[in-house]
Amino acid sequence: MHNFTLMKIILWSKKIVFCVILCFLCNSLSAQITSTCIDSFNIRPGTPCPPEFEPVCGCDNKTYRNICRATAEGVLFYNMGSCEPLAIDINPNPAEQTLFLKAVLRNAGSLTIFITDVNGQEYYRRFFSGITTLDFPIEVGQFRNGLYFVFAVAGDTIVHKKLIKYSF
Repeated sequence: MHNFTLMKIILWSKKIVFCVILCFLCNSLSAQITSTCIDSFNIRPGTPCPPEFEPVCGCDNKTYRNICRATAEGVLFYNMGSCEPLAIDINPNPAEQTLFLKAVLRNAGSLTIFITDVNGQEYYRRFFSGITTLDFPIEVGQFRNGLYFVFAVAGDTIVHKKLIKYSF
């Protein structure tokens, strides 16, 4: 009688472990299938994407550099443009003569661009009004070699990027 009870307990404990494992697998699979934003089966690290800055706002409320980067991260849905009120990109970096700045505003408005060195001395300033996108060259050939900061200001939003000026 004692062995029979022990056998029952062992069988029940195996059933419980099996059910727990099955529930875990089902919940994981269910989360995978029913995810409304990111499909982890489509995440492809190291996907070669073009360098163009054409930001998209993913359903996860994260701004991606372009559609290729968003889809490589498994994003299922996105809208063109930045999730944030303002996003900028500078290219090339390091720059020798001409720096190309691209800015994307979520809503049309004014934008101020300025460049300072590490001591805060301003080397460049330009104001733009009524824009949603800006693709603009900035001549930096006259800047001394070193580290600079490119600032973009739209309303209450300030975004900055580091710039290396280097002439060979």
